[in-house]
Amino acid sequence: MDLKTKLSELRKDRRLTQQELAEALNVSRQTVSRWEVGTVVPTLDNLMCLSRLYGVPLDGFMEGKSQNPGALEEVQPEDGEEPPAPAAGAVKVRLLPVLLAVLLLGAGILIGMNLPRGEVPQNVRVDVNGPVGRLERTPTDIEDELEWLETAVKDLQEDKELP
Repeated sequence: MDLKTKLSELRKDRRLTQQELAEALNVSRQTVSRWEVGTVVPTLDNLMCLSRLYGVPLDGFMEGKSQNPGALEEVQPEDGEEPPAPAAGAVKVRLLPVLLAVLLLGAGILIGMNLPRGEVPQNVRVDVNGPVGRLERTPTDIEDELEWLETAVKDLQEDKELP
C-alpha cells in the first residue's frame, strides 16, 4: 500500500475530516489533500505528528513507495506564507464537545434526582413511635384524626367566646 492510500485510510478510520486533521497538524486542508492525492509527500516532522496521532510506527508509513520519489518537501501554499511548524504534541483536544457532554450529563443527573418519586398509596401503614408506645396508622387515618382535632379546637374556641 502506498503512502497516499495509507494516509487517507488512516484518517477515514479515525473518522476525521481533512479539515480536522489539518487543524490538528497546524497545516492547511489543501496540504492534507495533496498528501492523499500523492502530489506532495509530508515532511518528516508532519510524518512524526501523524505517527503519534494515529498510533502507527513511523516506519509503517515508509513501507510503500511514493509515486513521486523526488518530492521530499511539501509544496508551500499559493499565498506564499509558510504555515508554522507543528509543535511537539501538536494534536489539539477539542474541549468544547467534552465540556458540553459533561455539562449535559451533570444536568441530567440533577434533574433525575429532583423528579418526584410518585404518590404514596393510601393503604400503606406508617409506624408512629410515641411516648405511650408504637402505633400503626394509614395516611387516611391520620388525615381523619387531623380533621377531628381541627373541629374540636374550633368548637373549644367558640365555647370560650360565648360567656
